[in-house]
Amino acid sequence: MTEPELTVARGDDYVATLEFSRPPDNFFSLDLIIQIADACEELAAGRQTRAIVLCSAGRIFCAGADFAGGPRLSDDGGLHLYDAAQRLFEQPLPIVAAIQGAAIGGGLGLAMAADFRVASAHARFGANFALLGIHQGFALSVTLPAVIGQQPALEMLYTGRRVHGEEAVGLGLADVLAEPGEERDVAHAFAARIAAAAPLAVRSIRATMRAGLAEQVRSAMERERSEQERLMQTTDWREGLAAVRDRRPANFTGE
Repeated sequence: MTEPELTVARGDDYVATLEFSRPPDNFFSLDLIIQIADACEELAAGRQTRAIVLCSAGRIFCAGADFAGGPRLSDDGGLHLYDAAQRLFEQPLPIVAAIQGAAIGGGLGLAMAADFRVASAHARFGANFALLGIHQGFALSVTLPAVIGQQPALEMLYTGRRVHGEEAVGLGLADVLAEPGEERDVAHAFAARIAAAAPLAVRSIRATMRAGLAEQVRSAMERERSEQERLMQTTDWREGLAAVRDRRPANFTGE
């Protein structure tokens, strides 16, 4: 029997934990993002969950989409991964992400969909799209500058460099620095403090503070998807994938 990609655990402190597992790198898929969005919406529809911890199994939080392996980003009916991702920004419950390792590419985008991020010094955040010859995605065009500011976001996007846990906290990319191995416990305690507040008030405050975000995300994802599809036809994209596969610096030609 295959293990489920997503498990949901409801606590008696009004905190639910969503743990996803797609070893070894926790590459996401369209199906996984749908499962996460479905779970968030189901939890929000009840009265027993007031905050969510999003985490993953293994040593890597999420390495994004497996471009080299040919990711399934759309289904036969034309539903795209970004259509499902949009739902994460529309659901009403606060989310605290526990980042125990690398959150790279679309994995960073998934982490940024949360309200807060808890990470250890071992965490690595990277928007490596330019190093692959492609445009950023998963609404990072909106979420990254909103959280860390325009100039730091541009630097991360243009260079693709990785930011480790302590620097991430300094930038605001992560909100709390936990000891290695304690990321999930610290995230749960953070979520429990949110869940202890008046739930109707928290939802109302969150809706005000994130007003317009879903619309911005939708517009950004349309642009991101269009640019990704265009750039996937270029020589630089093929070179970027080959360089990652061969573990060497890419030789981009601008073609």
